[in-house]
Amino acid sequence: MEQGVLETNKELVAKARDLIPKLREYSLEIDEKSTLPDEVVELLQKEGLLKVLRPKMFGGYETNMRTFTEVVTEISRGNGSAGWFVSLSNIRDYMISYVFGRKALDEIYVPGKDVVFAGNFKPIKCEIEKVEGGFYIKEAQWPFVSGSPHADWCYFGFPTDDGKGGMEFAIMVVPRHELEVLDDWFVMGLKGSGSNSVLIKDVFVPEHRVSLDRLANKRYYMIDELREVPLYNTPFVPSLTLSIVGPALGLAQAAMDLHMDRVKTAGIGNTFYTRMSEATVTHMQTAQAQLKIDSAELHLYRAVDRLDAFSEQGHTMTMEEVVQMKADFGYVNQLCKEAIDLMVAGAGSIFTYNKNAFQLVYRDFLTMHLHGFITPTSLIETYGRVLCGQEPNTYFL
Repeated sequence: MEQGVLETNKELVAKARDLIPKLREYSLEIDEKSTLPDEVVELLQKEGLLKVLRPKMFGGYETNMRTFTEVVTEISRGNGSAGWFVSLSNIRDYMISYVFGRKALDEIYVPGKDVVFAGNFKPIKCEIEKVEGGFYIKEAQWPFVSGSPHADWCYFGFPTDDGKGGMEFAIMVVPRHELEVLDDWFVMGLKGSGSNSVLIKDVFVPEHRVSLDRLANKRYYMIDELREVPLYNTPFVPSLTLSIVGPALGLAQAAMDLHMDRVKTAGIGNTFYTRMSEATVTHMQTAQAQLKIDSAELHLYRAVDRLDAFSEQGHTMTMEEVVQMKADFGYVNQLCKEAIDLMVAGAGSIFTYNKNAFQLVYRDFLTMHLHGFITPTSLIETYGRVLCGQEPNTYFL
């Protein structure tokens, strides 16, 4: 990798790290108002942290998955909602560039405008029909459209007739003014992620803004300028899985930061310990928690570095490699949960207050931890099946 590119990547990670104190200042407001303040979004845009995976030809940095993951980790260490927003918005730059052709990309990436993306694949309501020149959406709704309150464009998956008597999956992009963001994101954590539902009624989507999933996965729509760029040769499914687990490490590190602050100042109730730091149980809990975080980091970056190496080599991942990498991500999720649970065991009753900073981190983490894409038991079971010579029990490979 060229020296200038390396310096840019390091600079982006440093900018994300420098924002940690500022993001923590906003954490209580984000939790209480269930939104990312506009000034936080503007700050992330100003520092270039929402275009880490955007093509250079459209004003982005076109980095790699290692830089992306490090940026997401640092932002998540500052605030979980902001980290989730940065992770999902960036991965959509990668996905949009992968899935759509010239006409759509030129329409989306207007020169001088810093675009924010949101989206989700699976609708919960879908009345869409093929018409001349495109698709007509009579009424459709998608849940969990993270970042939607701040988005300029949204992508959505939907089933469509494959012309052979069956169904296939398609993906479309729709501008913000043609959809309605519903006020229904009332949750325990990641409150500022803006994972609202989105409703679309009576909208025509032209053909150039629709792609078929089976062709997109084969890079059928990709424009010539991006075909040889390593980033856009990065395997698709592991990259999307990475974007969901991305905030885990940063949230676990944030929990450890707050835990250590308390360890140094608080005692242990109903004991003679005036400082938690004096107690053997604290030593055991803290050491084990830190070792689990360290192990999660090793698993995460082993997988991410392999992902970047594969993209540099133009390597097509085997089914077994995809399953193993997804298991790595699931194990990262599990290790971070185990680490945080050890810290919660020593948190004391002050943890129960909703304004307790550690509890905010815990709720953000638990909300992320439960996402179906990165459920540890499912991903690890699938890996075990493949190791034992069985077929994987998932279609998302």
